[in-house]
Amino acid sequence: MTLEQLRTLDRIVEYGSLKLAADSLHKTQPALSMAIKKLETEYGFAILNRDSYRLSLTPAGRAFHRKAQELLLTAEQLASMGQHLGAGNEPLIRFAYDLTCPHPLILRVMKQCQQQYPETELHIFGESRFGALELLQKGQADLAVSPWFPTFYALGDFETLLLSHFKILLVASPALFRAGEVQSIEQLKPQVNLILEESDLSFDTEKLMLIKGVRQWKTRDAHTLKELLLAGLGWGFAPENLVREELAQGVLLALQPQDLEYSIDGEIRLIRRQEQTLGPVASMLWQQLAAGSRTASPRS
Repeated sequence: MTLEQLRTLDRIVEYGSLKLAADSLHKTQPALSMAIKKLETEYGFAILNRDSYRLSLTPAGRAFHRKAQELLLTAEQLASMGQHLGAGNEPLIRFAYDLTCPHPLILRVMKQCQQQYPETELHIFGESRFGALELLQKGQADLAVSPWFPTFYALGDFETLLLSHFKILLVASPALFRAGEVQSIEQLKPQVNLILEESDLSFDTEKLMLIKGVRQWKTRDAHTLKELLLAGLGWGFAPENLVREELAQGVLLALQPQDLEYSIDGEIRLIRRQEQTLGPVASMLWQQLAAGSRTASPRS
């Protein structure tokens, strides 16, 4: 059995005629007939029913043809993959982003990548609390989109591009506090502080958000943090883009104690390691994200 024989069978089934199939393949009718007869002889059953004017599959032939179509599709995909890799395109891109980041822009560029480079596999990591930057620093991601502060350049040689800005808000369920009720840290202390577990980066310690004398519950995922907040299990800092609708609906409240920084603003940047040369696919992602960004980093 060869792929050529299977292609011949598939074309005969498609056209229902040896002549039309032969014309489409630029071959003679006897050549196609011989190819099918060899298949039938090799496996010992009739594939085509030749009793009528239009060729059709026997019951056994239908089962055989279904599997042949699967194999032909796999062969086409393999050929496409070979051409893709032969052109120098990456087989895999690892992309990490923080959940504070602009999802519409990221998803739009991912769609473009899927259409332009369908053979490249994307591993996408949605992270929280500098997890995307941590993966990039450890060499476990090729590109990252993450909250960024200028001091982060000390972590390594990075090239960055400003995409947008983020805001972190102190929020809680109205089941815990009434609107405008919380005026000081002391009013927060009886309730649990819900926080995201810190990353392994040297600067990221629990001291960043630590309020002494407060019970803490930790989670690694911002969406889980949001559900805990909605359930009234405590108060905590959450990305504004994740809780905007809940704040508008009143199912979460923004807290503004006078003796605590209750709102944190910063930049969101596209980041890569300077020593890493980007291949065609990663370069496309970088360029398209840059095209959708507001301004470029002065250090890019």
